[in-house]
Amino acid sequence: MKKFLLTLILSCLTFSLFADNWTLGIMEFSFKQKQNRGESTAKAAQVLPQLIVEQFSSENIRTIPQKERLDRRLKELQTERISLFLQLSKEYKTRDSLVLSTNSPRKLEKEIRKQMEKIRDIEIKINDNLDEAKKEIDAAAPKIDHDEAAHADIKNKNDKKALPGFPLKLPFSFFKHNEEDEIITENVVLYKGDSTALFAPSEKSSEAGFTSWDFEQEVTGAKINGLITGEITCYGDYCSVTTNLRIYPGGQIFGTVQEVGLLTDLMPLADSIARNLDSKIANALPIMIDFDISPKEIAKDTKIMIDGIVFSLTKTDGSFDNKIIKDSGIHHINIEAPGYENLTFTYSFTDDNMFFVHANLVPKVHGTAHIKLKKYRDGIFHTYGLNQAPVTKEEPSAKLDVNGKSVLGVFAVPKQSDDDSDSSNIAFFRIPENQAFDGAYLLVNAKPFDRAANIDKRRRWMYTAYTALICSLPFTFYYKGEFTAENFANSQGRGDYDRLRNLQNRSNICAGISAACGVWTAIELVRYLWAADRVLPAKTKIDKKSMKEANMVLKPKIEIVEPEPAEAEKTDDSEKKDSVIQNNEIVVN
Repeated sequence: MKKFLLTLILSCLTFSLFADNWTLGIMEFSFKQKQNRGESTAKAAQVLPQLIVEQFSSENIRTIPQKERLDRRLKELQTERISLFLQLSKEYKTRDSLVLSTNSPRKLEKEIRKQMEKIRDIEIKINDNLDEAKKEIDAAAPKIDHDEAAHADIKNKNDKKALPGFPLKLPFSFFKHNEEDEIITENVVLYKGDSTALFAPSEKSSEAGFTSWDFEQEVTGAKINGLITGEITCYGDYCSVTTNLRIYPGGQIFGTVQEVGLLTDLMPLADSIARNLDSKIANALPIMIDFDISPKEIAKDTKIMIDGIVFSLTKTDGSFDNKIIKDSGIHHINIEAPGYENLTFTYSFTDDNMFFVHANLVPKVHGTAHIKLKKYRDGIFHTYGLNQAPVTKEEPSAKLDVNGKSVLGVFAVPKQSDDDSDSSNIAFFRIPENQAFDGAYLLVNAKPFDRAANIDKRRRWMYTAYTALICSLPFTFYYKGEFTAENFANSQGRGDYDRLRNLQNRSNICAGISAACGVWTAIELVRYLWAADRVLPAKTKIDKKSMKEANMVLKPKIEIVEPEPAEAEKTDDSEKKDSVIQNNEIVVN
């Protein structure tokens, strides 16, 4: 008995841990303008929805609002009422047919009485169903108000709300539980489990509209809880896409997203729409992001772009507010300030409603660095894709723009013939961050040649040396073995001395050839690895001679002042305090 009860409790706990599935569907988008379109343009209405659904994570979870729960329950009761009404109509028809099929008045009265009892039972069930529907609406009204108040509360308060209660639903209650605070979540799954599967309603239901009875029946029949619909408006190569998330049953719009992009490049458009729909699908509470900008004096001039929407921390009335309210979910944030480098990052703002972002902005650095080849050669230095700096005998040092960040560039020379490969006349080089400062004199060993052909050449030589080594080993082992056997026989007085000397010479010659092939193989292996390593960009070095000629100091003298013991202890304590990372604090450097 104890084993049975334990199994029952564990089963209930396990069942409560797994949430139901919330199915998300999407249908082919429509064009607002009715006109003839090219095949590629018309195909966008089908491809774009598929690209949008591909962006959604397989681990999305939706918090079910009270209104959606009520709609589901009312839909169940409505389906039950329709079934009861069909049974009622059948019983009434059966009662009416008794007049024609029964000849005996007494038997007819008896059969009608039985039939009326069945009719009254069904009518009672219908009345009970209607009463339950009314009770469900009355009971859900305060919960729906509580839901709306919870979503509005974060927009009117700056303090944190209490986190929801214990998420695990036990099979029996030990404590009083406030049903208004009960949170129900479901796993978001795709329609048919396939991102390419589009929901295709019938022509009749499509004409009736998204909120019609026929359309709703088809959606709920496909077990779809949320349906994404969209409308495309095109002008030239650009299009505006308006997408709606509709919740069924009911067909009400839960969220709308509008985005503009190129018809020829649908991926950025789909990514932006999916990112904005993600929070609406999850239905999480809004979150507040508190920005702490350093240095403090530039905070008022800072502009923050979240998912392409610009927010200014300075309001129109001149007041300063560093708090921004957004829907929870994944957001792409870009922080800009005049004279400072932009900071860009992407973060998942979930599981709480208050986040702190500490942004340490770095001043922009602009300057010119001088660079020349270790071994002079006519050519052109290319950086940032557009900047060009030629080197000549008159000007062997090229000038490049630097901004304090690592620079990846290319040194190119003219092709010697048309048969040369595209990579035979270029060499990549890299300027590290610590060398990308104004007035730097740099030296680089950039040699343009076909690196792929060189690697292939060294590989063939390495395989040739290795083959020679392998082929020499059988002869070495054979003559070594023969010499050992003959030497043993000679020590027993049974061998031939001349044959022994002959085998010794042959064994030594074969061993020498194998050793030479081994050294050759090792050399070719090193040369092959060296050739493969030369694919990496050549790293620049400081040209100390030129720097000295320019009267520049490479390493400024830094005086380190050691604090007093008491001050040192205080510093250590302060560092320990500064190292504490609070929850939901994001430090961006």
